[in-house]
Amino acid sequence: MKKILFHFLFIFLSVFCFSSVLAQSASLVMGKAETRETRDYDPATSVEGTFLFPTAFGKIAVTNTSHARLLDEVEIQRVELVYSKYPKTNNFQEIQQRKLNLARLNELEKTAPQLFKENVKWEFVAHLVDNAAQAKNLYHGFVVYYDMKEKAKTQKQKIPETPKEEPKTPVVPTFAYNEESAEATFIKEGNPKPNSTYQVFDRQDWKDVVVVCDWTASMYHFATPVLLWHNQQNAKSDTSSILNFVFFNDGDDTPNKEKKIGKTGGIYATKTGSIDEALQMMETSKAAGTGGDFPENDVEALLYAQKNYPKAKALVLIADNMASVRDIKLLEELKTSKKPVHILITRTEEIDLIRPEYWDIAIQTKGTIHTLKQDISLEEAINHKKRLDEIAAMSKRELKKLERKEKKKLRKQKGKF
Repeated sequence: MKKILFHFLFIFLSVFCFSSVLAQSASLVMGKAETRETRDYDPATSVEGTFLFPTAFGKIAVTNTSHARLLDEVEIQRVELVYSKYPKTNNFQEIQQRKLNLARLNELEKTAPQLFKENVKWEFVAHLVDNAAQAKNLYHGFVVYYDMKEKAKTQKQKIPETPKEEPKTPVVPTFAYNEESAEATFIKEGNPKPNSTYQVFDRQDWKDVVVVCDWTASMYHFATPVLLWHNQQNAKSDTSSILNFVFFNDGDDTPNKEKKIGKTGGIYATKTGSIDEALQMMETSKAAGTGGDFPENDVEALLYAQKNYPKAKALVLIADNMASVRDIKLLEELKTSKKPVHILITRTEEIDLIRPEYWDIAIQTKGTIHTLKQDISLEEAINHKKRLDEIAAMSKRELKKLERKEKKKLRKQKGKF
């Protein structure tokens, strides 16, 4: 009997110790993570994708955890906890801010324990702000960086493809401007990655569009696949739907306090649909500035395209979902041309996490919304935005009632295919 008890105790302790090696608690993360302070926070883009788990300024609750279910399907690389260092007093930061961050970590661990595995790296990012009003306009919460699992990649590669007619060899342009740049090299190689902006354009039947692209530092690799697509379409007999390109960098490194709505600047455009000219504009814009603060001058750039390219039938905005629209108040002016704005959302695949201003721009101009994997029609966008507005208007009591109703529905469906 003693041997059996000893054997059972040995197994229990072994499992316990093994589990502790594979996981790290919220308090352990607090002790290990390094803190980076910044006034110009911009998430990195060195991995395939990001998931956002937002929190409100000064609040504990994670406001959207719907994509926690996707964490088991990816390889998690690292996680950032983003918060504002305000108030700045040492007493508040050492006591209250630490308590708030620990509570946020504990809250996240309840729904996303995968993020607390031992191999996941953590970093804290502190916004340096001057007042609470400034802090409220910034992103707070968690940013999860991930890669697709190798198994998933291999399975996708093994799917037999329907034989297609052999495409013509794309014509590689001769670049007169900086032929050694990363963008030029990518176009010359001519190999688009799966689930990129290349595939979004390939799915559409747009005609005579002007591409308006956020060209701040974190967005450099989203426009280049579009240029590759444009070049390959033209090589097939000049069939590209793109007339011109407009790149905006939110003010050419203008100090944030000097940026004025509608006059922020940092807009660079091509006179033709030339790939070489587009690459030159990309480099010119990149050299002039990388963005500064989080909000961008999307509508100002769209208005520029609307005014300077009257022959365009529509505008395509390549937008950064991590950045808010600085000049959304100019939307009424944008509507006057009656040209639809099709918005290609980058840096999220979660429909519920798309910023409300992008829904507004698409709906008000009778355009559409697109992620790298999904196309949303105008009718679908209107219905989805209506649902989001209804949820936002609900009281806490109504939200809990809705949650209970959904849980009851799930229980009934349990066991059914």
